[in-house]
Amino acid sequence: MFKKTKRRLVILNALVFFILQNAFGAIIYFYTHYSLYHQVDQTILEKRNHLQREREKLGKELSPEREENHRLVYLLWKKGNKLYQVIPQSTLSLKDTAHFSPLLKKKGLQTVAIGAESYRVITMAEPKNGEYSPVQHIQIVYNLRRENEMLDHLLVVIGFGSLLSVFIAALAGLYLANKALIPIKRSWEKQQRFVADASHELRTPLSVMKLNLEHLFRHPDYTIEQESETIHQAIQEIHYMSKMTSDLLTLARSDTDQIQLIQETIMLEEILQHVIKDFKALASQKNIQIIAEVFPIKMIGDKERLKQLFVILLDNALKYTGENGVITIKADVKNSRAVIEVADTGIGIPKSDLPYIFDRYYRGDKSRTRHLEGSGLGLSIANWIVRSHTGKIRIMSKEGEGTRVFVSFPLRNKPESFL
Repeated sequence: MFKKTKRRLVILNALVFFILQNAFGAIIYFYTHYSLYHQVDQTILEKRNHLQREREKLGKELSPEREENHRLVYLLWKKGNKLYQVIPQSTLSLKDTAHFSPLLKKKGLQTVAIGAESYRVITMAEPKNGEYSPVQHIQIVYNLRRENEMLDHLLVVIGFGSLLSVFIAALAGLYLANKALIPIKRSWEKQQRFVADASHELRTPLSVMKLNLEHLFRHPDYTIEQESETIHQAIQEIHYMSKMTSDLLTLARSDTDQIQLIQETIMLEEILQHVIKDFKALASQKNIQIIAEVFPIKMIGDKERLKQLFVILLDNALKYTGENGVITIKADVKNSRAVIEVADTGIGIPKSDLPYIFDRYYRGDKSRTRHLEGSGLGLSIANWIVRSHTGKIRIMSKEGEGTRVFVSFPLRNKPESFL
């Protein structure tokens, strides 16, 4: 499944990376082209302005001995568009100068290509000055050989870089695709495990219910009292499935932010004492002692969700603690935070399972927990409740010795901090 997706991501990422690299190369080339030509144009315009200011010294100013830029050529044209003089001499042949005569009537900077050479040209009209000078037009010509050579070298470098970018883009695309698929694979694996575990958990109560119902059909003459045990088992399985469905719905709604917490000032110790009272009756059946040290805690939170949190924590402690065990609950205020600790002397959690205990449907070693009722969703819901109150939850456990759960909440939450 992921091979096809990975291939598409590699192609897409490589294509994007290749386009960006070549776009960057094109920007560099055109910017360099613009800079070089702009510099040439500035040089030509400066020479034109200089000539306009020094018309009376025209002959001297155009002397090749005084011209510092040897790539500048001056073409002097007389009446009838006939070439009068080339300065410096022998710079351009008569055949080459013929390409510039059509530009005498054009204004502004022009570009002329003669064979492999390119020139930048501007024409300025020289007003008639009697017999002082037969020159009517002056063309300032700049040889673009060096600029074009620089651009050609740059183009070769960019072209080589473009070919190299194909290989780089493929590697980058592969790297990005692998990175992008990591969370997707994890989510897919979790979903697959979730579906497999949910199917397994639902299959057992459904099978029990089916057997019980078939048993009732085998003995239609039996009274309700005679079949009370069978009916009780079926009801227990229905209760288990109902709880599982409710837990799944809670988590699904939490994922889509459909559950809004009710913010109100509450006395946290009252909620906790109420839950402890309910569990003491259950604990006495297993001869488990519950010790509570709960101090007054006033905070802002959702009363029902916090009660659900404590029910989950005490239910887990009671479920995994054997007979004659002890469950200790402590609650107090420390550093402007409500701190709750639930500790038990139960079977504990293997070290290898601790990183995954908040994952949905994770129940550790199935052989150890198969006989215990539970869906594996409790701690996931507990984690969501704690996080929605901007709190923290941490679990310490050692196999065979017991488990300690630490929960802390800020006493005051801003409205936007609730999910």
